[in-house]
Amino acid sequence: MSTEANWDGDWYEITSETERRELDEELRREVCPDHPLHGIEFSAVGRRYRRDDVLFRLADGRHAQVHLTRRKEVCPDWPSTDIYDSFDDWRSVPVRDR
Repeated sequence: MSTEANWDGDWYEITSETERRELDEELRREVCPDHPLHGIEFSAVGRRYRRDDVLFRLADGRHAQVHLTRRKEVCPDWPSTDIYDSFDDWRSVPVRDR
């Protein structure tokens, strides 16, 4: 599990259940049937300040960084998604590359 000390750059941990619920609902709305996250349980855990980049914890413990598009998508390439084996794997990527 992540803690505030684990966040860097302009990322922050989501502590508001309202914000978490809204981001989870938005991702469910955007994901089409062929998207890599379709049918997977997830929960928003982190976000970039003033951006649509969100880190979701997946039910199997992996993490997915997603750039939300704020619209229903039909192409599985969107929203763009990078999946990491763990929070630590995600955090090991230099901030400039996330």
